Amino acid sequence: MFLKDLFLLVFCTQLILGDTDLEGRPPGREGSVVDSCNALKEEAQEIRREGYSAIDKADIIREQAYRVKDEAFELKDEAYDIKERAMEARSELETTLVETLALMKSQATVTNLYIQEIRKTLSSLSSRMDRLEGMIEEIGQKVEDSASEVSEKVSETQSTAATIKNRQQAWISEIRLISLYKMTEENNRHGGGYDSDLATDGQFTHDRHVDDSIRTYTHTGSRANNNKIWIELGGVFRIHKIKIWNLRRCCKEQIVGSHIYADDELIGTVIQALSTYDFTVSDKDPTYASRITLHQPLALHMAILELQVWGSGPFQQDDKFA
Repeated sequence: MFLKDLFLLVFCTQLILGDTDLEGRPPGREGSVVDSCNALKEEAQEIRREGYSAIDKADIIREQAYRVKDEAFELKDEAYDIKERAMEARSELETTLVETLALMKSQATVTNLYIQEIRKTLSSLSSRMDRLEGMIEEIGQKVEDSASEVSEKVSETQSTAATIKNRQQAWISEIRLISLYKMTEENNRHGGGYDSDLATDGQFTHDRHVDDSIRTYTHTGSRANNNKIWIELGGVFRIHKIKIWNLRRCCKEQIVGSHIYADDELIGTVIQALSTYDFTVSDKDPTYASRITLHQPLALHMAILELQVWGSGPFQQDDKFA
């Protein structure tokens, strides 16, 4: 059996190498051998192709191995660098630690000295605190005695202040003539001695030209639009009534159309010629003002005997009460 296989191997080898020619031979035993040889030839070619493929793969693996080797060498170099830096850092850290320990030791010595001084100071403060506590007790007793005296005086002062406040409120609530002798001004003065002050002089009985020395009325300089005369009250007052004394001998109609204002609030308007006019302010709508203005918007003279304002006060701007 061994010889038979050996013969077949030799024969096939010769057939593959081309030493034996089987063309033209009749089929028989040699034909089956040829088929076997052809099959072996094909297997050998397949094996050779696989071998070439394995060689190619081996080359690729070898190249990858070379690259891995190069990377390994690079990593090794980096590891050496890291090791060197770590050694340098360790050396620096050791130096820093030594210096830090030395500094801490010196600071600890200084701190101990400070602590000793603080202990001495605290001991001195403790004795002082003991003395101060005794003094505080004495002062506290004196304060209590003084507080009782002050409390009595405060009670007396509050009672007196309440009495004064009630009297002041009663006084400022009195309705009285508040325009007498107050400062006045006008926007169209007459040059013949008809000054605006005559409207608050308290004289309103003489309006004839019998003698200039007894003339008591004020008169504007011309028949111009928007003639005005006003009184500065000198403080904030609650206005209760405004009274106008008109001329009686003549010219009563010149005041018709005039408006009377308390600051910017319209109190009333003259609508007919009369000798006197009373403009009252309702208690339901309290009015406070520091200026009273008589305004004639028409092109007419303004001539009056007296402008009287009745009110109460004065008041602070933040202390008004009805």
